[in-house]
Amino acid sequence: MLLKLTHTTDLSYSDLISESVMELRMCPRQEGDQHRLSFTLAIGPRTAVTPYFDWLGNTVHAFTVNKFHRQIRIVATSVVETQRFRLHAQDLADTYPLSADSYDSDAWDFLHFSGPIVDSPALRQLAAEIHPRPGEPLGEIAQRMLDLIYNRFTYQQGITTAASPITETLEHGQGVCQDFTHLMIGLARSLGIPARYVSGLVHPDQERYRGFSQTHAWCELLFPSLGWVGFDPTNHCTVTQNFVKVGIGRDYRDVPPNKGVYRGKAGESMSIAVNSEELDEVPDALAAERLESIPVDIFSEYALSVDRSLAAHQQEHQQQQGRDNDIVHQQQQQQQ
Repeated sequence: MLLKLTHTTDLSYSDLISESVMELRMCPRQEGDQHRLSFTLAIGPRTAVTPYFDWLGNTVHAFTVNKFHRQIRIVATSVVETQRFRLHAQDLADTYPLSADSYDSDAWDFLHFSGPIVDSPALRQLAAEIHPRPGEPLGEIAQRMLDLIYNRFTYQQGITTAASPITETLEHGQGVCQDFTHLMIGLARSLGIPARYVSGLVHPDQERYRGFSQTHAWCELLFPSLGWVGFDPTNHCTVTQNFVKVGIGRDYRDVPPNKGVYRGKAGESMSIAVNSEELDEVPDALAAERLESIPVDIFSEYALSVDRSLAAHQQEHQQQQGRDNDIVHQQQQQQQ
């Protein structure tokens, strides 16, 4: 499948801020079943961008905006070709349990609880319902994890946050893609199966997949004979060519699409839009990677002081109007 993906992020601030420092993980990975043909990153205000690989091989773009600003706009556009076909449980021949010599030491980080993926009696009780048996195909155990999450938990936005531990999902029985992904990872790790978090995008395929309107998340389990195999607990399926992998990590904290800090006394709001379209052919003149600027206003220190002076003047004017209205009201009462 040949896909064009556009991921737009708009950050707005209630007042001018003097500095923003950000990391982006929006560039699709190069994988055996996924080939990134081009990537364009456009950022405003204009700034220098430094790309590098993190410890898990994810592409990171770092930048700093040192001018006063009220807005940051980020548009990441990718063309990706996927050749990932659906696997079925009966096709995955590895058996349970996995022995320590069946995978390398790199899997150690994906066997242990950390961050939002916390161990608990409730998790252990849920894992016991899977009833893994020695010698059983690992794919069948993974399918029972998908079935359990699909039948027991409800997709509902607004119940959790990015920092919510899986204990909240277990308590409420509701969540979104990252919650279900964390939960399946927790189930797998409690059974001694290496599992990792994947952030990415999913092409809707006539809106058949939940979570396609924004960034998506799923997990991968390690099958020694095949490598990492993707499972999407939100959509109760194995990962197909509609899924585009952007980052891998131990949990969400390793791979948020954007994270950073800013300097200033202002509130921040964020809006995200993801658009995907299937292409019939590779577009002409693709660039492997291109960095561009978006015209977004910046302000000098003088503009900042003027802006605040105007705000103070407006506030004083409103207060004076309020005092005048009070006097008029008192005079009317006296006349009555």
